[in-house]
Amino acid sequence: MATMLGKLFGDSSKSTATPQAFTIKIDPAKFGLATKPEETVHIQLESLKQKLTKLSSNVENNLMLSIRASTKHNVELASSAFKFDEEYIRKGKFEVEYRTLAYASFQNLEEKDLKAVRDARMILRELEKLAQFALDIADKTEYVQFANVQELHKDEYGLKPMGDITAEMIKKAVEAYVSGNSKHASETLVMMNEIQSLYENAVSKLKSSVNDQNITNHTGTLSIIEHVKASADVACSIASHFC
Repeated sequence: MATMLGKLFGDSSKSTATPQAFTIKIDPAKFGLATKPEETVHIQLESLKQKLTKLSSNVENNLMLSIRASTKHNVELASSAFKFDEEYIRKGKFEVEYRTLAYASFQNLEEKDLKAVRDARMILRELEKLAQFALDIADKTEYVQFANVQELHKDEYGLKPMGDITAEMIKKAVEAYVSGNSKHASETLVMMNEIQSLYENAVSKLKSSVNDQNITNHTGTLSIIEHVKASADVACSIASHFC
């Protein structure tokens, strides 16, 4: 069997490049999980909300970093997005997942508190999508070229403002949960109108200028635009739960 697997997947002993695995260096025992909260449930949930807010902030920052890297054709900056994801975002996801699973499954919480934990877990799943979108954008950096690469914070398709607005939408959507203020959620949904307008203008401009010489570059650019739009859609998905 070992010989067969070796033929199918390659002999690891002969491989010159070993894939990096188990990169999350974190001790779950430090999360202080217990079947009963050490303090009040309220304090426990407030701590969870703080962890979720920090994770959201890191995801927002990495999304903006990836957009900037792609529009500036800066491969080194794009690489840092992967490092940031590994060092901060993956660890944050790990901890929030453990906390929400333990609280929801192993603590006898009241329905109101249980709903708060479930909502946090829903947001975690959405933030996981956003974190991956950021890396997908960073992956395109080497293969796209924008016209105004030398001009700070400028690109011909409005990706900078799209990214800024999307990051603010993510922040507001999560804040709607943390603060319990539905106004933040409503504002998130309204901001989608501006994203939609920027998106439509960008797609229209790409379609009007595409030819056989630039179609590959335009396709990569369109992919980035689609990922930013999808990120805004995710922010709206989160916000819709708290209106």
